[in-house]
Amino acid sequence: MTATIGAPTLHVEGPEDQHTILHLLLRHNIACGLAGKSPGIVDINPVGGAPALLDSMVDAIELAGSRPVGFVLDADNSLESRWRAVRDRLARVCIPTPDVPPTAGFIGRLGNAGARTGVWLMPDNSDRGAIEHFLDTLVGEDDALRPHARNATQQAKKLGAAFSDSDAVKAELHTWLAWQKEPGLRYGVAIKEKYFAHDSEAAIAFVTWFRTLYGIAELPLPGAE
Repeated sequence: MTATIGAPTLHVEGPEDQHTILHLLLRHNIACGLAGKSPGIVDINPVGGAPALLDSMVDAIELAGSRPVGFVLDADNSLESRWRAVRDRLARVCIPTPDVPPTAGFIGRLGNAGARTGVWLMPDNSDRGAIEHFLDTLVGEDDALRPHARNATQQAKKLGAAFSDSDAVKAELHTWLAWQKEPGLRYGVAIKEKYFAHDSEAAIAFVTWFRTLYGIAELPLPGAE
């Protein structure tokens, strides 16, 4: 395939992931764009869920040509299963991969001359989970509302709340967000408004992976906290 002209791309599952990552990176002085809407040094592209993202990986890598390309997926219920699916797609374009996902995020290439291809499995390349588990690391340990949100959500479940067990952290975070100064903000906006922090261990690891993948130098943060 012939490579298209444009910025390097980061492919994510959906718009919530797109805006979350955009605003987290902005907190680290990295200005990305929204694919098809606004330009940036890297365009973040929502694909429409994990199956669609996996199905699009080979084409996205081939279309990237000489530009770096990255993929962010939730590990969901099985990190091992998700990594096997990723390895299968990367094998189709002859990019070698290790048996287990690197804890710092995967970055590989085809031979010495191939463009960098990266994969990050939310939350931390080590555990099952989703972007909500990653965001949970951005809530301060001394935040008294966070355990209260957990207890309230568990009580709601006992009273008949219909969310699944796998969505418990998601329900807890939305409960916690409902109690902020401006209730109910989307994840990305909540990061922008600093309801979430930006510098947990998982967040620093993700940003380091992102910088390495796309060759972005670390710059001083304006008004860094």
